[in-house]
Amino acid sequence: MSTIPGKSPAVKLPPQVETARDLLLEHLGRLLTIEETLAKKGLPSLVQEEKDDELKALLQEHLGETREHVSRVKEAFSALQEDAAGRPAVGLEGLETERESTLPNIVPGMRSGVNCEAAMGTEHYEINTYDAAIRLAQELKATEVVQLLSASLDEEVAALAKLAKQADRLAKLAVEQRTAEER
Repeated sequence: MSTIPGKSPAVKLPPQVETARDLLLEHLGRLLTIEETLAKKGLPSLVQEEKDDELKALLQEHLGETREHVSRVKEAFSALQEDAAGRPAVGLEGLETERESTLPNIVPGMRSGVNCEAAMGTEHYEINTYDAAIRLAQELKATEVVQLLSASLDEEVAALAKLAKQADRLAKLAVEQRTAEER
């Protein structure tokens, strides 16, 4: 902060969200971080370690969509005439930490179910963030941003539905496997 009376600082420190547009940019920044992290690190490593072929194929498919989501978020920044800049995505970090701390305690035959549940948690987080950004963009009459984000939101909702089907299948397998072992 400036120590000169009547002078405001040249740069806002710490950054403050003062307008709906500022809040939209925060959401876009968080979406950019989420999607880039998932495209570069999260999904590739999950695909590599996943043993269940059906879940692995679904995750691989969604990885391609996620790369497109990164492009759309960047386009949304451009539509607002702003430079694309990521923001902290603490929720994603929490979901990653939860999965990483849980997985070693799960027998190998049931880890795919845990991975699927973790992917579903991530989808819920993304859907929530897209929804919040779209609502603001609608109120700001940022039509292009709404269209871009809505396309990704639709894919996230579809991915969640596919993951839910996998979760049902994997839960049934886990029960059948444990029941067979108990006999």
